[in-house]
Amino acid sequence: MGRRRTARGSGRRRTRRVGGSLVALLAGLLVTGCAAFDTDDDVRRARELADELYPGELDVVDARILFPETTGSEVTLSIADDPYAAVRFRVDAAKDRCDGGPDCADALRKAVDRARREAGQLRAMREAFDGCGHPVLATDEKLTAPWIEARVTDETLDDVLTRVGACAQRWVTARAEQDPRVAKGWVTVNVAAPGTADGLPAAKSALPAVLRFTHGPRLAALAGRPYYVAAYPVGDDAGRTVDAASAGLRIVSPFEERQAFSRRIDASVLPALRATYPDAVTSGGAGTGVWRLEPGTVHRMRGYVLFCERPPADGKQCFGDLAALVTSDPKGRDAEVVRVLTDIRDEHGVLRLPPQ
Repeated sequence: MGRRRTARGSGRRRTRRVGGSLVALLAGLLVTGCAAFDTDDDVRRARELADELYPGELDVVDARILFPETTGSEVTLSIADDPYAAVRFRVDAAKDRCDGGPDCADALRKAVDRARREAGQLRAMREAFDGCGHPVLATDEKLTAPWIEARVTDETLDDVLTRVGACAQRWVTARAEQDPRVAKGWVTVNVAAPGTADGLPAAKSALPAVLRFTHGPRLAALAGRPYYVAAYPVGDDAGRTVDAASAGLRIVSPFEERQAFSRRIDASVLPALRATYPDAVTSGGAGTGVWRLEPGTVHRMRGYVLFCERPPADGKQCFGDLAALVTSDPKGRDAEVVRVLTDIRDEHGVLRLPPQ
């Protein structure tokens, strides 16, 4: 009992020390007039650079402090002749540094060049998907994974993958023309249910398109409900050919739903496993692994469930020395064990599972 009281008391003292330090920091900032949290000087410096290097072309549209840093801001400017482009760079007027270096003119030039490239990438994406009937709702910040709407059912699945594949082909062709060095491999398209766009958060309409289509709250809202990810392999012919016939589809669910899926999978699979391994226990967390939809359907999916033949000694957690390839419905019900794999880890204990 004494030790527990001591531990709690020590924790309270540490908390008071940390809290006191934070209060002292904030008090110091208040004494200095909160200048550390003010973007005005940085915006003023950005405008000076813009007027000097690009007179009449750039306009500041946003600025935010770089907390927890005590000086500097990220300043965003629009470009007069390109409503898509967002010029973003870090300005620290107090230290006369931009993007971490002393040459602010060079930092702004690079930011403008980057903004024009990004604008071209987003424009190519939108022209490709909007032009083939699937308007882009949003895209990741790297401008590599658009969000669209489509109704995906067993009856529409093949048609959707073909149509979206045709959009992806238009996009990949335009992308390769812009930059022949574009990476080959795969392109992915996030597919939301019809009507998802209604009520989504939106950035200010006056902001450049790159900011509006990568708006954080909008992306969070899209990812806050189940959606599909269609992945298309891109051929090695300079990264220009999309193989729509080999597309893969998986479903992505919010974290809480993945947890519920894991619990249902465990409950559904264990009776089948215990028919062969009477003391089997699962490692848990199956829903956080990779589960893919069975070809031709959105009502069955497959993935791996790791388990131990018997509970580990001393009550330790089971990390899985066996794996069951399992199919189930998207909710984790009606699970069936396809086969059990026994040799799943290398000599260092690293998990090695074959493709599903």
